[in-house]
Amino acid sequence: MERRLASRPRQFKIARVFAGVLPIAAIVLARAPQASGAPSGNGAASPAASASADAATTTVTPPIIDDVEQMCALLSSCDGLPIPQSLLPHDFAACVKAMQGDMTSPAAVNFSLTLRECGLRANSCNMLKTCALRGAKPDVCVGRGKTSPAGYCDSDGRAVSCFHEKVLAVRDCPRGGEQCAVREGDSLCTLGACPADVKEGAPATCSASGKRILKCEKGRLSSLDCAAFGLRCGTQADGTPGCTTQGKVCAPGAKRCEGNVAVGCFNGHESRVDCSAAGLTCNGPPGATAVGACFAPVADSGKCDASGASGTASCNGATISYCADGKSRSYFCKAMGFNKCVKDARGVRCAI
Repeated sequence: MERRLASRPRQFKIARVFAGVLPIAAIVLARAPQASGAPSGNGAASPAASASADAATTTVTPPIIDDVEQMCALLSSCDGLPIPQSLLPHDFAACVKAMQGDMTSPAAVNFSLTLRECGLRANSCNMLKTCALRGAKPDVCVGRGKTSPAGYCDSDGRAVSCFHEKVLAVRDCPRGGEQCAVREGDSLCTLGACPADVKEGAPATCSASGKRILKCEKGRLSSLDCAAFGLRCGTQADGTPGCTTQGKVCAPGAKRCEGNVAVGCFNGHESRVDCSAAGLTCNGPPGATAVGACFAPVADSGKCDASGASGTASCNGATISYCADGKSRSYFCKAMGFNKCVKDARGVRCAI
C-alpha cells in the first residue's frame, strides 16, 4: 500500500516527525542539495514523499498553487526571519514560479524540511518565525556575531548561526539524534567523534544502515539523514553517495507518464509526481504551461504569458496581480495580515 506525506492540512498530511534541519544551501529559490560530495547536514525533504510497496518508488504529492502563494507571501514579506537573507525571495511572482516548479519535480523528494513544516503551514509571520526557530529563543544571538557569522550551541543542544546579533539559522540537533558542536566558528550537528573507519578527508560514504551519508569533518562525524526525507543512502549516477528513492535505476532527464503520474529521475533513481493532486496533468496539450514535471491545463480565458508584458506583476491596492501557469491570477495581501502591495527594485510583494 502506498503511503504519502504532505505539507499542509488541506493538501498534505505529515505522517512522521523528521529530524529537524534548517537548510541553508537550499531554502528558497535555490534548488535542494543533492547530497553529493560532503554532506553538510543541512537537509531538504519532499513536501510529500514515501515509499510505495508496489513500485518501490517515492511519490511526490505537490501542493496546489494557493498554498504556494501563501508561503511565498510570507517568505517574501516577513521581516527578521531566521533564514539567510540572501536566500529569501524578494519578488512574490518569482517565488511562486520557482517554488511550484521545485515542488512538482522529481527532485521534490529532497525539498526543504523547514519549508514543508514551516513555510507551507504558517498562517502569519510570527508563526513562520517561531517554527523556523525550532524552539530556540528569539534573542539567542544578542551579543553574538556582531561583525562576522558565529556559531553557537544553545542550552538545549541546538546549532544556532548568528550574524549581526540576529538568528541566521537554527538546527535542532537532538531531534535528529545528533550533538551540537562548534568548529572554527561554525555550529554544526554531528554524531560525535569520527570512528576509526571514517577518516578525515575521505570521500563521503553511506552508513551501514543505509540511512545516512557520513563524512568526517574537523574531527566530527557529520551526516545527512536520508531517512528523514523518506529516502535512503544510495549510489548516484556519478558513483557518489546521495539520498535516493528505492525506485529503479534511471538516466538523468528520463520521464514517462503512467496515467496522470509523471515518473522522473532523481539522483539516478525513479521518483513519481502525482500531477493530479495539484490539478495538473502529466501530458500537456499544445499551449500548456510546464510546471515541474507536470503541465497546467490551457486557460480558456484570462490567459497570459509570464515571460512577456502581460505577465509582469503589478499592484492594485492591496492585491498582487500576476501571471502563473499561463493564467492571470491575483493575491490579496490582507489575507496574510499585510496592509498593502509594494513594487520597487526588489520586485512586487506584500508589506505592512
